[in-house]
Amino acid sequence: VVLATRGAGEVIGEMAIIERQPRSATVRVIGEARILTIDKKTFLRRVHEDPSLAFRILQKSSHRVRELSDELARLKAKQ
Repeated sequence: VVLATRGAGEVIGEMAIIERQPRSATVRVIGEARILTIDKKTFLRRVHEDPSLAFRILQKSSHRVRELSDELARLKAKQ
């Protein structure tokens, strides 16, 4: 099941670092991709160096929650 398609510059897997839980989905690349992976220690260091990074990730997460809410409402309306 395809949950979402993300484009260049997207952050994925952030929930696993923040919540200390396994990832909730598997990511597959369509075409070529350049991937940067970081562990929790590196993530926290980068956020400490640039607090706006945490804000940008929060913005993305908020946007995704809104998208999921809209999709759920759309699916319920179809029933």
